[in-house]
Amino acid sequence: MSSIDYFSLSGIPYVLIAWLGIWLIRPLATFFHELGHSLVACFLTSGEVSLRVGRPGGKLFRLSKNFTIELSPRNGQEGLTTFSVKGLAKYKTFLILVGGPFSTLFIVLHSGYLLFYQSHGLWVELFLISWFCCHSLTFLRAVIPMRLKPTESFPKGPPSDGLQIYIQCFSKKKESGGS
Repeated sequence: MSSIDYFSLSGIPYVLIAWLGIWLIRPLATFFHELGHSLVACFLTSGEVSLRVGRPGGKLFRLSKNFTIELSPRNGQEGLTTFSVKGLAKYKTFLILVGGPFSTLFIVLHSGYLLFYQSHGLWVELFLISWFCCHSLTFLRAVIPMRLKPTESFPKGPPSDGLQIYIQCFSKKKESGGS
């Protein structure tokens, strides 16, 4: 177990390393979040499911007839899962929407357990701090009902999962699938 006092002057380099880790892990956190949506969508829909991390135009992987993954190194915080909502029951859309936050919350709880209840060496601890913080921020960003930062794909800003769930539960009109 490390004996670093992160809240002292001697801890500043380690805090900076953890911040760098958060920046580097962002695309992975986005990927696992979107994978939560995608896996549920693959089970509950019969149409094509597409997962994208980063800006459009990345490397495309076709994992099955109905499932593709697109990965781009540019803007790794941006993620999108698309699926057809045509004829899809409201509860299935709800389950797909909560799939991402649920998978992210699972990772937060697991990494939090490893971080706070297990002993690790310094570098493992620094990685776990970055992993835990990055997924915690991804979870909060997903569940708070709001519009996210505008992107090329979403000039008005994409709706968070929380906003999409709110719209689905409390709005009379149905919006297109995507999270």
